Amino acid sequence: MKITGNLHMIASGSSGFDLTDVLDCNVFLFTDGREHHIFDAGAGRDIDGLFAAMRADGLDPMAIRTLFLTHGHADHSGGAAELATRIPGLSIIVGPRTADILAANDERLINLDRVRGKFYPLDYRWVAPRIDRVLRSGESMGAGALKVTLYETPGHSDDHCCYIVERDGVSSLVAGDALFAGGKVILQDIEDCSVSKTLASIRTLAELEFEQFLPGHGRFSLRNGKRHVDAAMPFVEAGAPPPQL
Repeated sequence: MKITGNLHMIASGSSGFDLTDVLDCNVFLFTDGREHHIFDAGAGRDIDGLFAAMRADGLDPMAIRTLFLTHGHADHSGGAAELATRIPGLSIIVGPRTADILAANDERLINLDRVRGKFYPLDYRWVAPRIDRVLRSGESMGAGALKVTLYETPGHSDDHCCYIVERDGVSSLVAGDALFAGGKVILQDIEDCSVSKTLASIRTLAELEFEQFLPGHGRFSLRNGKRHVDAAMPFVEAGAPPPQL
């Protein structure tokens, strides 16, 4: 689904735009027309569907060069291993804690064992991808014409990270599951979900400058994206979690 000239959504499930498999998060793609860079990978149950969504926009899946993961939860990382197998030269970038989780290749560390049979079917299988580079909080790298900066934003999960993506004078926050439209959050009964860390991470986002807001589920904003952080801040300043998505 083409959003703007160089920004596409190539996966989104039932908590978003029903573009691909129901379990998929929002997967955003930035392109300069020759090579593509994507953020998150969906659950991995239908990579062919993700490729079909790309081809419908005139994009060649084999031109994906970089995959940035926001965190290890299966709806965001589950497709990464197969993408790396099918796309020659794909580079996978993560934050420090996500790197540790994926290296351990233990689904308990992404709490999949606790949600299988509830949010995920019993036969769902997750494969940890190999990692090519780890970015520290505040560290930037180039990805084609993009400048991408990682910020550690734990709370939804202990390994969660967001990215600021700068290109052609436009700055975007790829928010993953740290924050959603309207200043909402997702807090879950899992071991590494933390209210206090969620509030601290929203404070981190409030210090960043960006125009576009691209969350891991639900609607996005191309203008005045900072208003979604602003909507959460009265709750944060009162020491309370924002409303649940």
